[in-house]
Amino acid sequence: MADKDTFTLVNETSHHKLYDDYNELTNGHLVDPQAFLTAAFRRQYPELAVTCTSARTPALLAFAGAGHATFELDTKEESINHQRGYIPGNARYGYTEGLYEFRYFAKYNYRWGNEFFILYIVDLGYYGSFNFILKEPGTNETTLSNTKVVDELIMACGKWQYPVDNDFIYVFDGYWSASKALWRQVQKAEWKDVILNEEMKTTLVELMTKFFDSEDIYKDLGVPWKRGVIFHGPAGNGKTISIKALMHSLSARTSPTVPALYVKSATSIYALRSIFLQARAMAPCMLILEDIDTIVTASSRSYFFNEVDGLENNDGIFMVASTNHLDRLDPGLSSRPSRFDRKYLFPLPSEHERTLYCEYWRNKLKNKPSIKFPRKLSPAIAGITAEFSFAYLQEAFVATLLAIAGHRSEESVRGGGDDEGGDLDDYELWREMKKQVKALRDDMDNTKDMETAIKLPERETFYDVAAVQQGVGETCYAKSTQTSGMAIRSKESLGRGNEVTGHATGEGPAHNVGPVIFDREGQASTAMDLSTKRGTAKDIPLFAGDGSLMDVSRLSLM
Repeated sequence: MADKDTFTLVNETSHHKLYDDYNELTNGHLVDPQAFLTAAFRRQYPELAVTCTSARTPALLAFAGAGHATFELDTKEESINHQRGYIPGNARYGYTEGLYEFRYFAKYNYRWGNEFFILYIVDLGYYGSFNFILKEPGTNETTLSNTKVVDELIMACGKWQYPVDNDFIYVFDGYWSASKALWRQVQKAEWKDVILNEEMKTTLVELMTKFFDSEDIYKDLGVPWKRGVIFHGPAGNGKTISIKALMHSLSARTSPTVPALYVKSATSIYALRSIFLQARAMAPCMLILEDIDTIVTASSRSYFFNEVDGLENNDGIFMVASTNHLDRLDPGLSSRPSRFDRKYLFPLPSEHERTLYCEYWRNKLKNKPSIKFPRKLSPAIAGITAEFSFAYLQEAFVATLLAIAGHRSEESVRGGGDDEGGDLDDYELWREMKKQVKALRDDMDNTKDMETAIKLPERETFYDVAAVQQGVGETCYAKSTQTSGMAIRSKESLGRGNEVTGHATGEGPAHNVGPVIFDREGQASTAMDLSTKRGTAKDIPLFAGDGSLMDVSRLSLM
């Protein structure tokens, strides 16, 4: 690091400290913090040009930490606001315990090549973190203009953060970053390893390929060059691996290259704005919104709709969204073609698909002679894993192999030859697999029992189903669900009518459902099988607001 005399930019006669302005700002009026601090810097350093950037891009301290520049914390001329803490060591990853320091306000003397700068890094919480780069103006430059050398520093740092090769994937998790780790994971995801209906595989690949090859066709037809698809279905059935396989296929394109933008989380309107600004800047691109029901919320729904099909140009953006809960999505999101044009269901795997998945594992274990896995075990395992998702199947195999490795003995390795001889029980893999499948199925059953007894959501999430009981002054709301049929719970007073009519959310009369009746505390009281369209719903305990039983002798279900 250069000695102190190298930095001659500080006005020694000034007693005004920038920290005073920072302190005033963070303890007072936060209307336009960037404008406030820019004015403060110009007041403190009237002879220098002030350039403000996000502290994330360019990440100037990280750039220096990688050896491309040097910096020195300056606490002689300016105060500092920082926080210190303890980080435990981790022998597995090779680092020892130590202390960390997070700086909310700090001044640095910064050197890049033969150029010297004053750098302030200021964190303003909700408003973000900022770099304020101060540099004397060059030839034909003023203190209010951009400076060539600062622009060159920003460009150099930006190129370091975002390498020129395409071996990375853009990830948004509060801010954009380029992830080589995710890119490496995507390279391992190939369609040949995805257990999925072959016709659906072909459809998905062709849909993406044709979209990016058809800009001229869209323009010729006079329609916006954009598409959106939703992958939906129970968790653990191939949505994520299919998205990775699509990303892998996309990375193989060379003319033109098409980047993939992966949204990990977006908890605010500001985040959605950043996402679509980046997507438009990088179009054509594939924009992945995994678990979209956690990204598009009630507070951000309208803003998301405007970003997708508002006035701005989204040409070249191919959106792929996924959700485990299609029923929770706003109809404006899941049912309007201009936003998401196609929905693809990833259901629980069929017995044939489970057999293929077992064959996938059999091929993986071919080089493990200690594990006897004849072909006939694949359909046998598929036969005992009905209603298992791919995630549960994977857990069954992993748990089985770990159990075998943990308690292998002479007795446990009896029998087990080739495909032709021996009973299934002669194979250790089969014997242990049955134990693990039973344990997982018990876990699944326990989970279902918990879901059955869980409280219903609040009224505003109920569908348009109402039940009115005469003379008691109670309204009963009903909701049809896949797991428990119709759920009825007494609610607020209306005091009119004498019949209950149930409609299963736009899918016709509520019949062939097993309602779960909830008492006034929200606990499951009893269950009843309504196997016909019509009938008198007697002996169903519904509770009034005071806890007394309601008279339901005239209650009927249509």
